[in-house]
Amino acid sequence: MNIEYMGLKEITGPLVVLSGVKNASYEEMVEISIGKEKRLGRIIQIEGETCVVQVFEGTKGLSLDNTRTRLQGKPLMMPLSKELLGRVLDGMGRPIDGLGEVYPDKSWDINGDPINPVRREYPRNFIQTGISTIDGLITLIRGQKLPVFSGSGLPH
Repeated sequence: MNIEYMGLKEITGPLVVLSGVKNASYEEMVEISIGKEKRLGRIIQIEGETCVVQVFEGTKGLSLDNTRTRLQGKPLMMPLSKELLGRVLDGMGRPIDGLGEVYPDKSWDINGDPINPVRREYPRNFIQTGISTIDGLITLIRGQKLPVFSGSGLPH
C-alpha cells in the first residue's frame, strides 16, 4: 500500500528528511512530487518515525511545505530482458539511447540476495608469514584482499 506524505522536515544537499513515517523499510524506493514533476529516491536511514531519503535527481526546487512523498513499498528493481543487450541505460536502468522502451521479462532487486555463509567454500592455501601473531590471529588466505596499514613516516 502506497501512503503519501505532505511536506518535508528538512532538506540537506541531496537528502531530505521525512517525519511521521510509519512502516518504512531500509532501501525502500520513494517517489517525490512537486507539482507535476516527479523524482525518485531511496530511504538510507530510519530512526523511529523519521527517515532520511537520498534523492537521485537532486533536491533543487523542492520545498519543505508543498512537496509530496510516496513510499513505494519495494526496493529499486532492475528490469531484465534480452532486449537490454547492447542498450545504453541510465543509473536507474532506463534506456537513454532513443531506441524505445524495454519490456522486461522479470525484475530483480538491485541489492541481490544475501549470501549464505555456510555454503561458501572452506578457505584453503594459507599463507605463512613467519610472524606468529599474524599466523595465529589474522590468518591470511591466498587470493583474499589484504589491506596494508602503516603509520606515516615509517619505513614500511
